[in-house]
Amino acid sequence: MTTSTPDTEELVDFLKQVRLFTDLPEESLEKLGSNLKTTEFPPAETIMREGAPGVSMYIIRTGLVEVRKKDPFTGIAFLVSQLGPGSAVGELSLLTGRARSATVNTLEATTVFSLTRADFRTLLIQYPEISLGMARVLAERIEEANKSVGIEFVNLSRNGSFDPKIVGMVPINILRQHKVLPIAMSRNSLSLAMVNPTSVVAIDDVRRYVKGVIIEPKICTEEDFTRFMSLEYPRLMKLKPDARRSTEPIRPPKPRKKSTPLETQSLEDLEAEILGGIELTTDDTEDLKPSETELQTLSGDAPIVRLANNVLALAIQKGASDIHIEPQEHGVRVRMRVDGVLQIESVLSRKIMLPLASRLKILSRLDIAERRMPQDGRISLKIDDRAIDIRVSTVPAKFGEKIVMRVLDKSTALLPLERLIDHPDISGKIQKLVKEPYGIIYVTGPTGSGKTTTLYSCLSTINEPGRNISTAEDPIEYDLEGINQIQTHKDIGLDFARILRAFLRQDPDVLLVGETRDPETAKTAVEAALTGHLVFTTLHTNDAPTAFTRLEEMGIEPFLTASSTLGVIAQRLARRICSNCKAEAEPDPAMTGFFGCSEKNLPKTFKGKGCVDCAGTGYKGRVGIYELLVMNDELRRAITAGAKTDEIRDCAVKNGMMPLQKYAEYLVREGVTTVEAVMAVVSISESAEDVEN
Repeated sequence: MTTSTPDTEELVDFLKQVRLFTDLPEESLEKLGSNLKTTEFPPAETIMREGAPGVSMYIIRTGLVEVRKKDPFTGIAFLVSQLGPGSAVGELSLLTGRARSATVNTLEATTVFSLTRADFRTLLIQYPEISLGMARVLAERIEEANKSVGIEFVNLSRNGSFDPKIVGMVPINILRQHKVLPIAMSRNSLSLAMVNPTSVVAIDDVRRYVKGVIIEPKICTEEDFTRFMSLEYPRLMKLKPDARRSTEPIRPPKPRKKSTPLETQSLEDLEAEILGGIELTTDDTEDLKPSETELQTLSGDAPIVRLANNVLALAIQKGASDIHIEPQEHGVRVRMRVDGVLQIESVLSRKIMLPLASRLKILSRLDIAERRMPQDGRISLKIDDRAIDIRVSTVPAKFGEKIVMRVLDKSTALLPLERLIDHPDISGKIQKLVKEPYGIIYVTGPTGSGKTTTLYSCLSTINEPGRNISTAEDPIEYDLEGINQIQTHKDIGLDFARILRAFLRQDPDVLLVGETRDPETAKTAVEAALTGHLVFTTLHTNDAPTAFTRLEEMGIEPFLTASSTLGVIAQRLARRICSNCKAEAEPDPAMTGFFGCSEKNLPKTFKGKGCVDCAGTGYKGRVGIYELLVMNDELRRAITAGAKTDEIRDCAVKNGMMPLQKYAEYLVREGVTTVEAVMAVVSISESAEDVEN
């Protein structure tokens, strides 16, 4: 901002154009010009602020300013007007002696003439005609302010009829959450009735569903809003009386009584209710492409909301780990993975797919209009004090978007190692291994084999106030008290390697890396182990000996791997026999190859008959199958010398490693699982003689 004294003669022509001084003679304008000073303001600068004392008035010579006045009820500064060259501001404060009534900000570089209070009063005494010009300007300004300032009050109950298409542009859960209601649409402006019009979060959430419009807040009372939502909204949107339940927290169906047959909440009943109100198309062979607004309305409709809620609740009740919603040519297949096995729950009409997908996308905060690209989101629920995290993934398929949801129950109690691992010898060795002061312990296996659960159980074993334990995870599946857990964020470059490097500057004792998937993470983890830290991490390999080949492929020198590794745990999850209906089974001659014995001396085996507890499957829950390789000097020499995977396996078995097949055989002999369940997850590659030996 700079200040200078203007040339009086140059101002006369300009001042003649200022409405405040139109009636002054030329000689008076010359005297006025001698009292003015020039001030230059950069863009986005405040010339005067509302509430500040008025010591000068300003005449805009060049540039553009905006005048804003704060609403006394909401605190929002609304735009009164924009003023350009020849306009005057601040004269009212000079006249009344009161504080500034508005704030004036520059929109671009602006030059103003300023006149002090003393000079202004002298002018009023000498030139009464200025008062006439001021009265004219003030009248226009007050009229403009009355039109522009403040928020209009609306009475929802007396406002007449509303358009359901406009009201339905925002889902009912958002309306209830923020106490807002779209009531009118004019060109590119949406009128939004709000109990709290100062809520920026509410306006931002509405913009997620109604994009590219200007939102004009209007005030309504909370009582009026509540009355409208409970009485008028269901009638307007043609909802049934129980529609208000659609925004209540998701609750699983009530537990079934053991004396009655297995019952589940019917998705088909909801399907019939939804189809009664949906008219997307009558030809299932055509692409269903309703508008985004129609999808928002349908996805917020009570039956669709309850259908989505019941799908999630049913999965949680059944203990499903994954939910698959798959559009097919003639329907939508809903499958759930229970105890590691996908089961068809229902097949719904294709007409339901788009509104159901849109509802799940809204819950996951995804773009409902984007159906050509994969998207990832999450839903966080709290059910009976249980924190449920649902990871949502959508991909475009031939007949529509396939949606897969991974269900993570963060409140699930972790089992100690001695209960997690059935074999007492293996359990004891792992407990001894995790108490080592430094080194790396790798846990290997395919996705969904329980690696994270094993790692958390290991951490729980050594979690105590005297240890600084930090984890880098994607996602955080369990909440562990006393442990520092960090979630990766790829979008901002916060990956495993970066978090691990940061941990090393945080005085760590124990580190957990969710997955070693790249050379940088692998190298940093090895360095951490070699410098006195205990590191836990996972690898995607089929068995324990293959882990060393995988690390070598990542560029880790064999001698570094051999020096840093404490042990490798490979694992699978097999279905556990239901304890309620467990019974001895007839020996199957086909099991001779698995047990390595003849048909005459087959061991006793068990199966589940099927009951209410296990939904007639004979299985309930899962059990881990483990393979533990504990590093010793002989194995280190073999790995350092570049031994192949088969050679490492032979050496490990020689030194006491129990292969996956052998551990599986132990579980079958103990009546924990069945041969069929084991063979579904473990490859029985050895001959009977090899397994027996």
